Amino acid sequence: MRAIVKTGDGQVGLREVADLPGPGPGTITVNVAATGICGTDRNEIRGTDGMIPRILGHEVSGVVAAIGDPVPGVPIGVEVGDRVVMETDAYLCRACHWCRTEQFNRCPHRTGIGRTAEGGLAEKINIRADAVHRLPDSVPLLEGALLEPLAVAVHSVLEGPFRVGPGSTVVVTGPGTMGQLTAQVCTAVGARVIMVGLDRHEARLRTAKDNGAYAAVSSESTDVRALIDSLTDGMGADHVFECSGSVAQVNSGLSYLGKGGKLGLVAFYKEPLTIDAMQVVHNELEIVGCRGKRASSFRTALALLDEGRLSLSPLIGSVRSLDEWDEAIEEVGRGLKVIMLPGGAALDSPLP
Repeated sequence: MRAIVKTGDGQVGLREVADLPGPGPGTITVNVAATGICGTDRNEIRGTDGMIPRILGHEVSGVVAAIGDPVPGVPIGVEVGDRVVMETDAYLCRACHWCRTEQFNRCPHRTGIGRTAEGGLAEKINIRADAVHRLPDSVPLLEGALLEPLAVAVHSVLEGPFRVGPGSTVVVTGPGTMGQLTAQVCTAVGARVIMVGLDRHEARLRTAKDNGAYAAVSSESTDVRALIDSLTDGMGADHVFECSGSVAQVNSGLSYLGKGGKLGLVAFYKEPLTIDAMQVVHNELEIVGCRGKRASSFRTALALLDEGRLSLSPLIGSVRSLDEWDEAIEEVGRGLKVIMLPGGAALDSPLP
């Protein structure tokens, strides 16, 4: 089969690889329909230290092709032919506290597809039978490739210490895909959302506004704190979700919060954070790391989609075949959300 592979010498390319074996006990085989590429994938391609030879890709939708023998404790909730999306946890110890409480993102022994296990930028993938979720009929396979980052947004907003809901004022910094999804989840549960970007993000800010944000502004041309104060009688935001990966935006986010506010770090950072600790102390602020997602995150994300409370198609900037992987990576570098079609087959929705 064909796949995008990073080899041990750091080379990346489209290659013919051995066909997958049939699914083993407790696993299933999925014919991959669509795979999203995110900034993490781009970083892997550009030379992340410690990367071992691996098929890349972890934002996957597809169709169940085969199901292995059942294993006690591993439920199989799908049938051959079902349209599915998948969690990224390839292996779990199933014995630690985190596994027993379905907090799989914290299992110290987990492996993840596209990084420490074979990924989804390939025609097929084998995955844990209990790692897949049926797509509602209302959700096309193309949009299904966005379920993994959407689940991250759901986990960040709804499964941590944040009590986001009606009456909440939320600031989201960084209008990329992760920021857009985070903003939509906040809006879906009734929060008033202010999306913050830069002047060069005009189109993305417009997308956020079109998808329900109360306001979408550039911090280079708008006094964001003044805007927040005008909406909150000077109280400040209840929550800030930092999705840009910029250390500067972390400190800006702290300045947007009211007393007792919470700052969620959704992005990954390439340099250490330096913050004003006394600002945190005096205002009783909380800084919370938001990492990964859980099975419950997917269930909630799929329910919100099926209820029509989210809009994913406007976030897809480009659709590419595996043959166009070079162009796809270049587009990711320009901030587009790219979906690749490893199977090369027509999907169940028109392409953008």
